[in-house]
Amino acid sequence: MNIINNVDLHRFETEIDGEIAFVEYQWKEGVIYILHTFVPNALRGRGVAGQLAEFVLGTIRKENWPVKIYCPFFKKYVEEHPEYQDLTHP
Repeated sequence: MNIINNVDLHRFETEIDGEIAFVEYQWKEGVIYILHTFVPNALRGRGVAGQLAEFVLGTIRKENWPVKIYCPFFKKYVEEHPEYQDLTHP
């Protein structure tokens, strides 16, 4: 899966079979806010959201970006993947 950071639209995104799945974010005062994850119906059940989460959280870790998570999917994902819980603590 090819995931890109579409800076102009403030989202990480991937295109599969002509459909676009994405994670919306916003930068504020040096912190990246994860706002929303969207996967089209045609792509659901294929693990796309999880792959997006892995990529986004990996990027956040690699770049050492402070993060605040508002997206319910991401909150649950981090709860279920303890290797990322350190990213959400101040």
